[in-house]
Amino acid sequence: MGISKLPYEILAQIGDNLSTTDRHSCTLTCKRWRYPFQNALWRNMWIFTYEGMQRLTNNIKNSQNIPATYPFLVHSLHIRLRRYWPEISDEKFSTLFRCFPNLKRLDIEDIVYTDIYTEITRSDNIWKSLKSLRIQYRQTGETDQAQILLELIATCSLLHELEILKKGPSCRIEFDVYDLDRIHQNLQSLSSIKAKIYLSPDLSAALDTIPDTTPAFAVTYLDINSKKFENKSDYLNGNWNEWNPLWLYYFGYKYPNLRSLKLNSTGISGNLIDADERQRIISLLHSNPNAFQHLETFDFTNDKYFELSDFVLWELFYALKVPLKHLTLDATQDGKVDDSYPIDVNTILQSFSETLKSLSVTGFTYNYNDQDTAIELSYYYPLLTDICISGSNVSLNLDNILDKCVALIQLKFGGGKLFINPNTTTKESEQKQQHHGLMVLTLLKFSAAAEVFKNISFRCRSLRHMTLNGLCATGSICEETGRLLFDMSHTFLKTLNISQVQYCTSYEEMNASNAGGLTLLSQLNDSQLSDTKNGREKENMDSECPVVAIHNIDWIYTYWNYGYNYAHILDTRKLSKEEADIALEYYQNFQASKISETLEDFDFYDKKIKYMDDKLELDKGYSELRFGNIETVLISTSNKIITTLSWSGCLNFLGYSNICSCTREQGCLRLVVIHFYFP
Repeated sequence: MGISKLPYEILAQIGDNLSTTDRHSCTLTCKRWRYPFQNALWRNMWIFTYEGMQRLTNNIKNSQNIPATYPFLVHSLHIRLRRYWPEISDEKFSTLFRCFPNLKRLDIEDIVYTDIYTEITRSDNIWKSLKSLRIQYRQTGETDQAQILLELIATCSLLHELEILKKGPSCRIEFDVYDLDRIHQNLQSLSSIKAKIYLSPDLSAALDTIPDTTPAFAVTYLDINSKKFENKSDYLNGNWNEWNPLWLYYFGYKYPNLRSLKLNSTGISGNLIDADERQRIISLLHSNPNAFQHLETFDFTNDKYFELSDFVLWELFYALKVPLKHLTLDATQDGKVDDSYPIDVNTILQSFSETLKSLSVTGFTYNYNDQDTAIELSYYYPLLTDICISGSNVSLNLDNILDKCVALIQLKFGGGKLFINPNTTTKESEQKQQHHGLMVLTLLKFSAAAEVFKNISFRCRSLRHMTLNGLCATGSICEETGRLLFDMSHTFLKTLNISQVQYCTSYEEMNASNAGGLTLLSQLNDSQLSDTKNGREKENMDSECPVVAIHNIDWIYTYWNYGYNYAHILDTRKLSKEEADIALEYYQNFQASKISETLEDFDFYDKKIKYMDDKLELDKGYSELRFGNIETVLISTSNKIITTLSWSGCLNFLGYSNICSCTREQGCLRLVVIHFYFP
């Protein structure tokens, strides 16, 4: 069947997933495509300018070429004005809304809602037909803004999804218990709430009434980012953001069918909870044994975790045997780690071992400063598929994680040392290890020995996506070639994201003067070669000191640079072809290069680039990351991402892997380099 003869239903689904420009193009492709893609244009309308809004309204009202049924097709209306238009009157909004009598989703950004919800627009049927409302409010200084917003929301009686966003740096709208009760009193079908508001820290007046609150049985998803001021360091606001854990007491009664709870409360000040107040809160939390009995996902970001909220995990969720499947804890404060107390990952996993599938713990320290205890899991966790452990002062035994979490698919680690058992470095021990199905590995700001990478490659044959950002590697640098080899020849990656790679012979010598920053990315021959064949060829190579890799991809260099406000930052850049050729030839003659006192003694140095030895510190040697194959390499620098793609990787990157096949001419193309610049 040709593409032009696809059924209407399939074309309609394709149209719903295309951009507006692509839909326009498809309507002009052929007669059969006109109506399904034209209908897709109508179903999802976008307005970016005041002129576009006016033109659309006039066309619908006055044009005889638009069938009367088309406005009924519009289910989603997105108003994303590129600048604030205070001159738009409520009459114009009312006229626009009345053009779409069957609207189900309304998305409004950067508009003062007091301008659109007035006596003129309150009677519009749009509010009564909406099932999804996404509104970004802008503070104007009016004292009754919260009440007007609540009244607007309450009018949408059929609403299922509600999202409230904040525009600008001023203070947010404050909600108390009674405000949320008022919303649910009118919105019986509301199932999802996402809001950037400020939850009032004073619940004293409502505590006695909370057990009698009317449950909102339909709500299964709650995501609240609570903060009074957007910028907590602003001297005008005095940094008075506060967080009251008793909101969880209210949520436990109000939302008995909650499946996902995400809370973000940062920039917190105010008084800490004393022992008596802490015990009172715990007693209230224990008073509702039916709270959160359906909760599966808990995501909690709080930069006063141990001072205000650490008991929530143990005295609420663990005590009530809440069946958590996905747990995320983040204590990051202004980009820094909370080092007040170490967190115990082992205890968390043991407490929720019967249900937990993913765990993310970031922004914590895992040892006191005078300790160096590694994280080693004591029990098997067959359900765990996703683990993230990041912070400071953390040591992770990779062998232990892979052995205890046999179903692990994704691992993220950062802020410490990654190591393996000493006995796994021998070939006999490698053969006894079980292969693991890990597919995604993200390593950030960490240190590891070269043997760790060889172990990862040998055990994790299914690894497809890897991120190395901030690596301090150690190992033996070959005296004949000046190279430190990281052998990952069993690894065939779809994507490698790499930056800030440094290396040295030992951790003790790792400093700015001793650490090297030049790295060669290489792969074994062609992407069509099997893992087995690559393994055989690798055994025939000199694994100790081969001169060059079989196929070089890129040379990258990590160095200290000046960043914002002249601060020193660690940066990474890709070597030009000319620089890469010089580096390669330098290391092919490494012994002679080391002995010689002057670069002018060698013909292979061009006078224009004879400074490269100082510029790239060639005398320190280089590290080589050798893979079986890499489809896409992303080199992250301070202001851009440089992407190197193989031909198959290029098709995957552009989304044409299942559409295009390589012709004879295309097969000659080896690499495509794309530069993405960020302002």
